[in-house]
Amino acid sequence: METLSPLTVLQPTQFDAATEVLCAAFADDPLFNYLVPADVGDRQGLMTDLFRMLLRCGGDHGYGLTDTDGQTLKGVAIWMPPGRSVDLIDLLLAGLYELPFRLPWQYLPRWQAALALDREHHQAMPMPHWYLMLLAVSPRFQRQGVGHQLMQPGLEGSDRTGSPCYLETSTEGAVRFYRRHGFEIVKTGPFGEQVPLFWTLRRG
Repeated sequence: METLSPLTVLQPTQFDAATEVLCAAFADDPLFNYLVPADVGDRQGLMTDLFRMLLRCGGDHGYGLTDTDGQTLKGVAIWMPPGRSVDLIDLLLAGLYELPFRLPWQYLPRWQAALALDREHHQAMPMPHWYLMLLAVSPRFQRQGVGHQLMQPGLEGSDRTGSPCYLETSTEGAVRFYRRHGFEIVKTGPFGEQVPLFWTLRRG
């Protein structure tokens, strides 16, 4: 296996590359395809703006893993530490208020349902915890240990502070990956009409 370069804190100058990684990694993700369906005219532009908004909200809690040349971004993750969170106000200030209105009106209720995830998150985890807001590996570099490296800031922080970790996902493959890293399923169920299964997981 190729030697991986160390994780670094994601810089704003890397947001373009990070957005490309996120768009490629989540191109077939059931939840994002539900929120921004394939028949939306400016789907690529909307997905790009959505992920850039999330990267901005992640602030200095984003991590990137580059190739050994230090230039090619292989994957990104946002780990929010205990006491730090991204709430609805943060998202609105970052530009969330305008994104749903670029969709056909019939898709607006889907975004309302997605915003309810924040409430479920805080109900499930009222104590200080590490939150994996996003993790994405470029399809070009999957199954090379990149995802494992991107898990380390939260896992090591959790072990150091004694605080649990929490995340959500809508793919079975991701559930298997996270369970290999010590996570257990908290809740499983449908999300909307077209996402048959959605999982929340916890470690610690």
